[in-house]
Amino acid sequence: MSRERDERYPTDGFGLPEGLLAAMVGCLLLVGVFAFASSATPMPPAERWAALTGFALLAAGATLPGCAALYDALGRVVRRDLRAGLPLLALLPALYLAYAVAVRELNLTGLIAACCFAGVPALALIFTKESRQPTVFDAVGLGYLAVSLGLGLLPKLTLPQQGGLVGFFQLASVPLLLLLFALRGWPGVGFTWHLSGRELRDAGLSGLGAGAVLLALGLATGVFGLTARTPTAGGLILTAVSSYFFTALPTELLLRGGIQNGLARALAPTMGATAAWVALVVTTVGWAALGMLKGGWLGALFGLTIGAAAGWTFLRTGKVTAAAVAHALSALSLDILTNL
Repeated sequence: MSRERDERYPTDGFGLPEGLLAAMVGCLLLVGVFAFASSATPMPPAERWAALTGFALLAAGATLPGCAALYDALGRVVRRDLRAGLPLLALLPALYLAYAVAVRELNLTGLIAACCFAGVPALALIFTKESRQPTVFDAVGLGYLAVSLGLGLLPKLTLPQQGGLVGFFQLASVPLLLLLFALRGWPGVGFTWHLSGRELRDAGLSGLGAGAVLLALGLATGVFGLTARTPTAGGLILTAVSSYFFTALPTELLLRGGIQNGLARALAPTMGATAAWVALVVTTVGWAALGMLKGGWLGALFGLTIGAAAGWTFLRTGKVTAAAVAHALSALSLDILTNL
């Protein structure tokens, strides 16, 4: 049995399942960066402790599933007995409740929003748990999350409350989606920290290409201009971490691992290999439409550009973490060139 397990989940030089060490180091670095970035923000000790604790729990949920052995074990447990997954689902509104109380931002509307944020997609995906193929209920659950996050319909609670490094629900969407995909038994998400050189190359090229297009669009429309100021190394690191973990990864896990992946699988029986390209186009256009509702035609063009780059990367690599690299690079290149 141990030999079979080793063959399925290769170990590293320390005898740990492949990807576990990278996930642990990534989690610690992420928490360290958050603690450093928020240290300059004056706040009561209770609020600081609540922000750090809440962030650490969400960061662990967003990084540790990058180890296939851990994530597959979670999937087997929660699919065998749904009751094992319910406490994990309840953890999100409970964490929101605890943090909102600590920062004196708790209200009934926010608590209901937190419960719906976890409960609505969970009910939609669990309802069709026995079906191997994506269904309309999957579309409802994922669409609900996309609209809620894309249009900013959720409470503006940030970690920390003062200084707002990351939106609570934005970061919480990563462990929530990973748990839902585990409950659903959904393959093809590609959430792994193991990226080959070719995959990083593809993600880098598409991300930098999209960044150049975004810069040209911004300059042509006069939205921003170039700056002579040079970003500091610390600021660049914080921007890179924020772009990837706080913006790109939540968005791409939902769009690529959920919507694009699910749509491609749903269309595959009738459209064959073309289904993957149709799913890319539909997902990209849909996200651009949400961008237009928030930022007009320029928001639509920005969403279309980033969506095409990230969607192609996901199609090419099959890994949502690689798609997030393309997304983050496009945003990071703008920050470097314009120092926004």
